[in-house]
Amino acid sequence: MKKTPILLAILLLFTSLSCGVPEDNKPGTIASPLIDRAEIPEDISVDGEGRNEYIYLFDIDNKLSPVLRKIPSVDLKVTDLINELTADLLPFERQANLSTTVPIGLSLAGVTQDNDLAIINFNAGGLEVIEGDELAKALAQIVWTLTETGDLDSIIISIEGEIKTWPTPNSGDQQLLRRIQFMSYAPEVTLGITG
Repeated sequence: MKKTPILLAILLLFTSLSCGVPEDNKPGTIASPLIDRAEIPEDISVDGEGRNEYIYLFDIDNKLSPVLRKIPSVDLKVTDLINELTADLLPFERQANLSTTVPIGLSLAGVTQDNDLAIINFNAGGLEVIEGDELAKALAQIVWTLTETGDLDSIIISIEGEIKTWPTPNSGDQQLLRRIQFMSYAPEVTLGITG
């Protein structure tokens, strides 16, 4: 009977030594594009007051990539972020081989916000004229950009006031759009242990 506790202690010691997790007393860090983001070069400035906000573009691997843009407004509005998405790429974004699938002619008709939900109403002749992967990527850019600040969780997109159903790569056709539905485009997270 007394052998059982000793055998159990030996078994536990052996199991803890063979679990495969090495001991390390040095702290490590995880490199992630959600932490280590592209910054605005020093020579880009906006007259008067403004703020820096992230929008999402695509990198050469077809993954979303957050980039900092200067918003010429102190009070951030959904319309400011939409305007940044429909604007032309900045020179440093082109040099970094970033691209956008949001149509440049995309015209905003209005925004209604209720707590963490925004209904984005576009004029005709923008999103509904693109299709397939290009449409899904444009939707991903819009949803990831608008939900970046944490103020919004869900997006509904309408055209000329008519709520549409949109393709999502991870959840099929949906009216209510969230980040999780576009995870196949999520920024790459690379693990790098430094110490």
